[in-house]
Amino acid sequence: MKHIGLDIDSTSTHISVFSDRGRETKRTCIPTREADLVAFMLSIPGPKRVALEESQMADFVTRIIAPHVTRVIRCLPQHNRLISESENKCDPEDARNIAELLYMNKLKEVHHAPWNYRRLREGVRAFWTASRELARAKVRLKAFYLFNGVHCVGERVYSQRHRKNYQEQIREQSGNQHLLEQLYLRLDFCRATKAAHVKILRQLAQPFQEDVGCLQSCPGIGFIGACTLAAYLQNGWRIKNKRKLWQYGGVGLRRHESAGVGRRGATRKGNRYVKNVLLTAAAAIASRKTANNALTRWWHAGVLAGIPVDRMKRNLARKVAVIAHRSLRFKEVYNDDRVMTTP
Repeated sequence: MKHIGLDIDSTSTHISVFSDRGRETKRTCIPTREADLVAFMLSIPGPKRVALEESQMADFVTRIIAPHVTRVIRCLPQHNRLISESENKCDPEDARNIAELLYMNKLKEVHHAPWNYRRLREGVRAFWTASRELARAKVRLKAFYLFNGVHCVGERVYSQRHRKNYQEQIREQSGNQHLLEQLYLRLDFCRATKAAHVKILRQLAQPFQEDVGCLQSCPGIGFIGACTLAAYLQNGWRIKNKRKLWQYGGVGLRRHESAGVGRRGATRKGNRYVKNVLLTAAAAIASRKTANNALTRWWHAGVLAGIPVDRMKRNLARKVAVIAHRSLRFKEVYNDDRVMTTP
């Protein structure tokens, strides 16, 4: 078995080949073109594994060389400390280090979903990007008013109904009317873009109506949250257990301990989209004044018992993650009777 490491740039690809005994037998650089990549893979006889770091070019290269090799591994760059923290860092050495890590089976492979889930993920990411752009447009608009001495509170400044009143205040302050018009044009454009992405997301979610419906039955999870969880958790069997689920969702724990002494805290890693959905759902459940479901009753019971609010919110997000995970696995709607009300 040959072990091949690739360091891919937009124009050139550095390659290192290791034998089955762990020795580098070949090192070269070729153009990042389909014909050159295929020709090189065909020039290496016998079974071979190829490893490359996840990047914008990784999907293109994988599709080209996959039919001509035994296996292609796309690994996480963050875990390759031998490369990122090396004092001798350059493209040829990076390719050699990738091949060496592949030979030792020390690469952390990136999960790649089937095509229908990948399309849903693209729609989810595009929606969240449009949502952030709209939030930025709103912040810039309020910052412009504040710079000109007009203090805006609430959502009225964004509405068509009250827009003229605020524009009149800027005119009285001798503010730049043309800049204000451009900010409102940007705001309207971002609103329209976000609405368009919602429509696109509804079309992409058509094949997953059952999964989305089961997830929406859980308190605190709406349509966007259900699409996000379905896109990244897939059918629920991708992640083996709840511990790994919490780490992936960004609601797990990180530990720095030795001999029982150290500290623990909230993890700083995980999927930011899944984490956003879980924490938003926890906040929505905690904000309900009436305890009309078991999760809200569990929240109030924990607060009355004196458990810190931050810990309760994270624990509540974990419960939502487990419920969503089970819903995707067994196509079940939320059942209040299965939730414990004592924290």
